[in-house]
Amino acid sequence: MSMTTSEGIRVSGIMKIIASLCIVVLCGAAGLWGTRALLSGADASAGDTAGGSQAIRVGVVSPQVRDVEDAVTTVGTLIPIRAVALVPNVPGRVVAVPVVSGQDVAAGDLLIQLDNRAARAALAEAEATRSETRQQFERVAELADRNTAAEAQLEEARAAFRRAEAAVGQALSDLADRAITAPFAGTLGLIDVEPGAVLDGTTPVTRLSDLSSVAVAATLPERYFDRVATDQTVIITTPAYPDETFQGRVTVRAPEIEMGTRSFSIRAEIANPGHRLVGGMFANARLVFDTYDGLAIPDDAIISEGLTTYVYVVQDGSAVRTDVSLGTALGELTEVRDGLEAEDRVVVAGWDDLTDGARVAIDADFNGEGLE
Repeated sequence: MSMTTSEGIRVSGIMKIIASLCIVVLCGAAGLWGTRALLSGADASAGDTAGGSQAIRVGVVSPQVRDVEDAVTTVGTLIPIRAVALVPNVPGRVVAVPVVSGQDVAAGDLLIQLDNRAARAALAEAEATRSETRQQFERVAELADRNTAAEAQLEEARAAFRRAEAAVGQALSDLADRAITAPFAGTLGLIDVEPGAVLDGTTPVTRLSDLSSVAVAATLPERYFDRVATDQTVIITTPAYPDETFQGRVTVRAPEIEMGTRSFSIRAEIANPGHRLVGGMFANARLVFDTYDGLAIPDDAIISEGLTTYVYVVQDGSAVRTDVSLGTALGELTEVRDGLEAEDRVVVAGWDDLTDGARVAIDADFNGEGLE
């Protein structure tokens, strides 16, 4: 059977359409297969990257055992162990000043001499009277032994002699008041008195301080009252000697709390060879309650975020975030009261890029000596 020309054309068109559809289907299948292949390759690549990520290099140190002080700090003022303002007992004119400002003197040294001529004359008169009354008393006593003198005469002579002795004592005291002497060994303050000046007997002429030791006067909050006891160690620094420390002992704890401030006063005595410390100096004082062995780590290892403080510890090749409780500052180290053990390896360098559980490699060339 023969087909007409129109039927042949129709069949040919249908075959072309079928061929085109087959080509589209094949291309779609090829595209789907390629997409799956690409995605599969991407997943494989991502897996390879994750599985082969490099460990972060870190430097580590172990906590160090250090002497730690359980202490409280406060501020105070230095005062001489003894100090007095020297005031003449009587008014008078100055005739001699044998010392100078700031001089070290011994107990009894003459500091200022007042005119004592009248006092010496009064003493001489009193001594003469005493001599006369002594002789009279001795004569009457001799007669009394012979029963020729009345008992009343003997008592009168004895009383006159005693009055004369008292007058001599008064004259000696008046003479001594004309000389201002050092009541104890110490260092003089400023002396602005010159010979010829007239003193009124009420104005201090200088100040004498015993600087063989000084005391630091300070106050502490009420909560420390039961922890303070005599003989505890006190360490002070002062702006006059910023690179030095001075050590002393608590000598006094006030027996009561100040109601207005809810604090109490303490005094601590500090040896002062060379008299380098003087009254009025400002002092930063640290009172040591106890000393013990504690663990400390470099400050560079400590991370603070808000109220949380932590470090990274290396365990089984991973960084483990570990919360810590800090204590006393020890220079470039800080005491760790809780959270670490002596054998722990604490990350001190390279923790910037760490997260909890990150793989780490310890840098064998890291030198932590300067941090320990």
